[in-house]
Amino acid sequence: MITKTRYLDPTNDVSFRKLFGTEGHKPLLISFLNSILSLEGERRIKRVDFLPKDQAPLIKETKESILDIKCTDERNMQYIVEMQNRKVPAFVKRTQFYVAHSYVTQFPSGSQYVELKPVILLAIANHELFPNKGSVISYHKTLDVDTLEHDLEDMSYVFIELPKFAKGEGELETVQDKWLYFFKNWEISGEVPPSIEEEELLEAYHSMEEYNWSLAEREAYVKANIALVDEYDARRKEREEGLEEGLQKGMEKGLEEGEKRRSLEIARVLLQQGLLLEQVIKATGVSKEDLDDASIHS
Repeated sequence: MITKTRYLDPTNDVSFRKLFGTEGHKPLLISFLNSILSLEGERRIKRVDFLPKDQAPLIKETKESILDIKCTDERNMQYIVEMQNRKVPAFVKRTQFYVAHSYVTQFPSGSQYVELKPVILLAIANHELFPNKGSVISYHKTLDVDTLEHDLEDMSYVFIELPKFAKGEGELETVQDKWLYFFKNWEISGEVPPSIEEEELLEAYHSMEEYNWSLAEREAYVKANIALVDEYDARRKEREEGLEEGLQKGMEKGLEEGEKRRSLEIARVLLQQGLLLEQVIKATGVSKEDLDDASIHS
C-alpha cells in the first residue's frame, strides 16, 4: 500500500524514525525543535543526543511502544518528539504520565533533586486534540494562577494538530510553517516548494523520496501502514459491535417495558372491575410493588 506520490508519508512509524531518529539526521531534528519551540539566540539547540529507548514506559493502549524520538541537548534538557497517528483514549493524560515517568527516571539512587532536568514533550497529531482551540500549535506549562509566573518549569508540553494547518505553498514564511507544510502536505507535493531553501528541510524531502529507501525499509513502511489500517478496522468493529449490542439491549429493554406497561393497564382494569388484588397479581404477573409504584391500588 505504498503511496504513488513522489514522497512517502513522514507520519508513518518507519518514516518518522528514519526522518528524526538517526545519527545522520540530527540536524533535521534540531531544526524542527528550534522552529516549533521558537528558540532563538542562546536558547537555540545546537546538539542532541538520543536517549535509550528502554526508558520509555509501557502503556497498554500503545501495545508495543510509543512512537517517539527521545533526546537531550547540550544543556541536558530532555525532549520527547512523538508522532501520534492513532486516536488513543485519554491521550492527553497519557502524555502527562509519560513526561512524569521520563522526569522520574532521571533520578537514580543517590542523586540530588537539583540534578533533575526539564522534560519537554512535543506531540504531532494527525487528528484534532483540542477542538475548541483554533491554533495549530498549543503550548502548555504549569503556571501560577494569579501571577502567571512559570515557577514550576520542569515539565511542559507542545501539541501540533496537523488538520488545523491551512497555509498553502505560497504562504510559507517561517521555518515552522515549512515543517508543518512538509508533514501536512507530503501527499500533494510533486516538487519541493520554491520557498524552501533550508538545507535541513531539503534533506527531509529528499529522505522521503521512495527511491532513496532500501527494499527492507519499504517493506517495513508498508507493514506499518497495514498495522495502522488494521488497528483502525479493529476499533471500528469494536464500536460497531458495541453499537449493535447497545441497540439490541435497548430493544429488549423497550419490549420489556412495553409488556410491563400493558400488564399494569390490564391490572388496573381488573381491579376496577372488582377483582381481588391477589387474583389480579396471579392473572397479570405483576407484583404488588409494581402496582404501588404505578399508583394502582385495590
